Amino acid sequence: MVSSVPSSILTTSLTGSRAISADGARIAPSPVDVAFVREASRVAQARRIGAAWLRNVCRVPQGRVDSAEVVISELVSNAIVHGRGRTVGLRMRRTAGQVRLEVDDRSPSAVPGPQQAGVGAERGRGLWLVKALVDELDGSWGFTADGTVAWCVFPVGPASSRENGRRTA
Repeated sequence: MVSSVPSSILTTSLTGSRAISADGARIAPSPVDVAFVREASRVAQARRIGAAWLRNVCRVPQGRVDSAEVVISELVSNAIVHGRGRTVGLRMRRTAGQVRLEVDDRSPSAVPGPQQAGVGAERGRGLWLVKALVDELDGSWGFTADGTVAWCVFPVGPASSRENGRRTA
């Protein structure tokens, strides 16, 4: 019996299924592309969606998911606080052993960077934290030239063995 579903229409879900084409070749997990109303209450929702996708679809180890979850929170929070659009977009893709996360605030602006926050400051450490976590994930991060999209890329698995948070030879 021949399937009536074209082999080019394959999807995965957040339950961990892996897509396999009709000829048996593995294909990349389905990407995520969602938009949230620009409200602070949406940060937790973005974090849950991102963590579930990384853990269950991409099979990212839990320690790496934990770090990526904080990165998602910080980038979405910044987009909500500093963006001027009605919505904030979250895109996630996995290709060639790497994950790419993008947060789009739909507001062109000067490209921000990590800052030194004062000892008593309640804000201003988000991008410093993003830099530290993405470095820990052996990845890279930045913004598009127009400042609308913050992105990071990191390997699905650790690039080097780690013991108690320190790199080992």
